[in-house]
Amino acid sequence: MSFADSLGEAGRKRGRLYAYGACLCGCISEVMLDISAIIILYIQMLGGNDMVMMSINSFTGLVNMFLFIPCVAVIARIGLKPSVRIACFTGTAGYLLMAFAPFFGAYKCHAAVAGCFIYCLQRALYGACWYPLLDAFLRPEDRGKFFGTLRFLYYSFTGILFYLIGIAMGKNPPEWLMQVVIGLTGLCLLGRNFCISRFPEDRETKRETPEIRKALRISICNGPLTAYSVYGCLLMVASTSLGPVTYIYLREYVKMDPGTVQKISAIGMAGHICGFLLYNKLLKFFGMKKLEIAVHLSYMITALLMFILDNRLPGYGVMVSIILCVICFTGSVFGCNNSGEMLALARPGNKTMATAFVQTYFSFGGFIGRGSVTLLLGATLLEPVWQFCGMEVSRYQSIFLFSGVIAAVVMLLIPTLPSVVPKHHDYYEPYR
Repeated sequence: MSFADSLGEAGRKRGRLYAYGACLCGCISEVMLDISAIIILYIQMLGGNDMVMMSINSFTGLVNMFLFIPCVAVIARIGLKPSVRIACFTGTAGYLLMAFAPFFGAYKCHAAVAGCFIYCLQRALYGACWYPLLDAFLRPEDRGKFFGTLRFLYYSFTGILFYLIGIAMGKNPPEWLMQVVIGLTGLCLLGRNFCISRFPEDRETKRETPEIRKALRISICNGPLTAYSVYGCLLMVASTSLGPVTYIYLREYVKMDPGTVQKISAIGMAGHICGFLLYNKLLKFFGMKKLEIAVHLSYMITALLMFILDNRLPGYGVMVSIILCVICFTGSVFGCNNSGEMLALARPGNKTMATAFVQTYFSFGGFIGRGSVTLLLGATLLEPVWQFCGMEVSRYQSIFLFSGVIAAVVMLLIPTLPSVVPKHHDYYEPYR
């Protein structure tokens, strides 16, 4: 009997509820830095230039690539919950430093950027703890519904909250209001620590080896885990920029007005939410194997459609909205698949390293995907316009073409996925 089975339904439900609470307390700070414009506007107020504002968006990817695996050694020595406590207090300190940055005078912008970096430092430590903690009360058959519900709450809550914050800020928000919002966001991370401190914790996970080389060797020698990590990294390279490039393309080349682009982005958000709501039913009906193949085909087809779709066609805005909705829906399913497969592939006694190993690869893929697109656009390495079958093609459409081609090539790795060939000598415990 697994530890999750021994808890009984009441114990597992209690763990899930605290996990939802931890998600809601921590998601505000994540979305504020990753997606919202609040931090960028705040840095602008403090005198930051474009390069400074771009740099803060790259902190998380850079930190995660290098710190996920070393964080496993820290977790193995001090424990999962103490590591979460350190992460939450560090994140709070980072946000409070941002909030108090104006008091640093001539160094206020530097203080705000330092606060961003301090916050990003703890994300690898927290991320390496999260999945092993969840595994204590999640059975394989619970994962689909849990991750779908968790991410639905994440996007719905932050979407509503940041919409209300936007109304409160108005066109020209005062500096003190930005400080209050950022400071309160940092304090919310203490609520994440409160919820996680009440998680049931598997004693076997506590006894995992602190020998990082041995734990890493076990993960590398786990064929399904390594194959899934490499596959996910490459698919992230192909897919991670589809949404952002679409918005830039519509605004800069198609010349849609900001209001229309915002409406289309809202349709994309609806795609995300629908994906999370329907994920558990899709998983039960199709199974992991068919879902992973469908995700891959969806990314490839939507990228190629964005390449060949002529913006002069009647109803172009509607067609792009549908494609973007599918891209976002696919992203939701991909994210939930990834969470479930990480837990399914994490060998008992090596769960922390296994999940950190996978997340390192995915972080690397996301960084390469977005970084390469930033380089291509920023350095103007692509032809602004070229002809394809009598159609005028922009440099943004060239990026869609590259994404589609990369996704097509990566399809060669699908037979290596554990869900496609589930019988292995190595550990794999999927939803059945």
